Amino acid sequence: MLGELYKPKGLALETAQQVLEVENPYACNVACGCLNKCAYCYVPKVTKSKAFRLPKETPMKLVKEQLERMPDHPKGVFLSFLTDPFHSKVKDSTEELISFLLDEGIRVATLSKLDASTFYVRHGMTIVSLDNQFYSRFEPNAASPQFRIETLKLCKGKWKEFTWVSIEPYPPSAIYKQNLEMLLEQLTFVDLIIFGKWNYDKRANTEEARREYADDIFVLSDFCKSNGIRLHVKSNTLKFAYGVSA
Repeated sequence: MLGELYKPKGLALETAQQVLEVENPYACNVACGCLNKCAYCYVPKVTKSKAFRLPKETPMKLVKEQLERMPDHPKGVFLSFLTDPFHSKVKDSTEELISFLLDEGIRVATLSKLDASTFYVRHGMTIVSLDNQFYSRFEPNAASPQFRIETLKLCKGKWKEFTWVSIEPYPPSAIYKQNLEMLLEQLTFVDLIIFGKWNYDKRANTEEARREYADDIFVLSDFCKSNGIRLHVKSNTLKFAYGVSA
């Protein structure tokens, strides 16, 4: 499956559907294992490995072979859920794959903490804090939050690209105390915000955390309505905060 198209499920499917705006999106992991070394990363927990692995062939070659066997091409492809698609070890193969998919008339979205250097792509960045202290502690090998924001601004302002931000996993104050409204003030230009809770930590599952997430969702909803931004709150976060899934 590594380097090939697949149909995402669960929370990953939610993200791909919202970003690509297609009902049945596909995804492709151009590698497994993220070299950004974020402390909150779910990949080692899901794969039960910290190893970095590349596919046996280039993703473009694998995907091209898949498409030749598929009666209907996917309408959208998300890159990627198991690695940063613009890390130096995979950047060239990612851009080769993007170019191929676009030539096939397939919509492409990316999620990164490093770069957004290709055209005609739905560029996304994970930004859960603007604080240097948080960045140094939790995202040591990623680009700075301010660099990510400026990169998205360039994509939106100069190239008129669709831009989106993943505020996930957002920490409750028991893990890291910060001001969500200050973060949002930097994101008035984006087209979409996806919000999700912090996982794999009991401090994010307390009653205090539940109340905080409920308040955060209210703040986000008001901000997005005021700025014409589409908002998607992940179903597990809604369920935790309000006891509902949609």
